[in-house]
Amino acid sequence: MKKQLSLLLLVLFLVMFAGVASAAGPSLDAAVQKWKLVNPEGVAVVKPAEIAPRLATLEGKTVLLRWNGKHNGNNFLNRIAELLAKEVPTAKIIKMWEAIPGSNHYPMTDAEFQAALKLKPDIQIASQAD
Repeated sequence: MKKQLSLLLLVLFLVMFAGVASAAGPSLDAAVQKWKLVNPEGVAVVKPAEIAPRLATLEGKTVLLRWNGKHNGNNFLNRIAELLAKEVPTAKIIKMWEAIPGSNHYPMTDAEFQAALKLKPDIQIASQAD
């Protein structure tokens, strides 16, 4: 009796599976794939940006330190500030996250970018850390 019931269940399963397979359409083996080659360069025209001239010295310059909020980035930039203050005492060092509270995230908003420009930095040093 158990053997007959198992056989009946197997037949029912096969009949149901055959119905589902035929309703799904042709098998994957019968499907023909067609590929279209696409240019990975796209069609965007990108104009090269002008590179800012290198500073010969940081004497008397304003250095903006930018932290994007990642763990320990502020510690790294605080150490940079200490070293710069020692090596270049005439440099003005601005920690952006203190001068513009809430700016320690990525990406910068346009308002934060404009506020940073108003600080008139000669150079910006950013840290991602982790």
